Amino acid sequence: MEEFVIWEAPPIIKPEFRLYYDERGNVLFYTCEKPAGNYIVIDAGTYAQSRPDIKVVDGKIAGAIAGFIVSKLVHDNNGTSCASEDLSIVDSSYDNITKWKLKTYEL
Repeated sequence: MEEFVIWEAPPIIKPEFRLYYDERGNVLFYTCEKPAGNYIVIDAGTYAQSRPDIKVVDGKIAGAIAGFIVSKLVHDNNGTSCASEDLSIVDSSYDNITKWKLKTYEL
């Protein structure tokens, strides 16, 4: 009489597709891995497209039209320290400094 060994297949774990984004909602990368950072869970179709031109607003994907996005530097108490006489000198060791932050507006 022959003996048969029945092996059970391991459970199939569905991948979790993630879109990681920065504090301004810009896409950083798409992955199925689980690194630390801001992310939202997306569907397989969105993952397959991997569009870099979308934004994340309030935890949801929003389409962005490049012509309607305006960014400008504004004075801010928590911004980057720059020399007051030259904005391109990013350093807090100067006596007279101004702090700037980049603000992005979608029209």
